Amino acid sequence: MNQGDRFAVFPELHITVDPLPNQAIKVRVAGEVTLENVAQLRTVLHRAIDDVRATAVEVDLSLVAFIDSTGIGKLVSARAHARSNNSDLWIVNPSPGVRRVLNLLGLMEVLGAPDATGTAA
Repeated sequence: MNQGDRFAVFPELHITVDPLPNQAIKVRVAGEVTLENVAQLRTVLHRAIDDVRATAVEVDLSLVAFIDSTGIGKLVSARAHARSNNSDLWIVNPSPGVRRVLNLLGLMEVLGAPDATGTAA
């Protein structure tokens, strides 16, 4: 590889959106949430809140291998955005690594689902 052949490899992020009962939406995230791709997650979450007018947005992080501080920040700001728009947002099924980070930051209680089953209320 020559010096002029440099290229950036960004972590992959896959997001799917599925309807839930009562106009709620489940957003499934897979891969790594980093500075390089966090805008994609923000766009999906804000569209669910602003365009679809979801009553709640359930964010499934079971397939997230890594999340950096920008990803955590976007989840916190998306929750605030949801609440200011008569909606709500919470995390369900965080992967062990994501759960550890959220617990260390004291955010699992803040961003976790409102009931023990992890489903939209």
